[in-house]
Amino acid sequence: MKLDKRSSVPLYAQLKDLLIERVDSGAYPPGTRIPSELQLCEELELSRPTVRQAISELVSEGTLSIVKGRGTFVAAALEKVDIRGFSAFTFSLLSAASLEHFHFEDYAMDPDAHEHLEKAFGQGVPGGEPGYFRVDWTDNAHRRSPLFLCKSYIPAAMFPDLAADLRARRKMIDITANKYAYLPAKASCRISVRQADTEEARYLDIARGAPVLCVQSRLTSRSGIPCEYDIAILRSDVCDILIDSGRS
Repeated sequence: MKLDKRSSVPLYAQLKDLLIERVDSGAYPPGTRIPSELQLCEELELSRPTVRQAISELVSEGTLSIVKGRGTFVAAALEKVDIRGFSAFTFSLLSAASLEHFHFEDYAMDPDAHEHLEKAFGQGVPGGEPGYFRVDWTDNAHRRSPLFLCKSYIPAAMFPDLAADLRARRKMIDITANKYAYLPAKASCRISVRQADTEEARYLDIARGAPVLCVQSRLTSRSGIPCEYDIAILRSDVCDILIDSGRS
């Protein structure tokens, strides 16, 4: 591929395509350092701002990574992870049989119902202690960085001792004892793609603004009362969602 300085396509975009082509062809293998900005400027007769913009966007997209003091490298090939049997219950804290694979980042009482919680829970939450517990958790697998970050919101009126129970690492069977009427029976979810914010990027070890999968799940009890709302942010570069279905 050659750059066309007469083309209506911006030069930085052409350079991005050229660098991607070199990565895909193996000219720049995963984990290797690419030529410096100055070297690319001299090779392709481009200005430094043009080269810098192309590299910056490829870093944000995850194709390249910058190592301070060493240079710019082709990102190492990532091993894909299949999330099998995916459903609207997949990221439900209350539906978990065990907390063994949960790594809790934080659990806090949120006395104020934010707009997205009001939409999720509506007026269906029974009386009692106001507010919601927000539980931030990730998978507990032994990886360099987690695959996802999930925020689970649960009404304090239903599980007033939830934070204390999680802090004490009580078993799920004990946490949900005598709470059968409040456990999820139905669920719906929405899957969308958006850009990672600063907090999500830090937890998932990705660039801020990188594309992520956002799974929002709303769970209701047998009586139709909303009992949990989950927002799971998944790394779109390594996660494949597998949905099994059948027809009778």
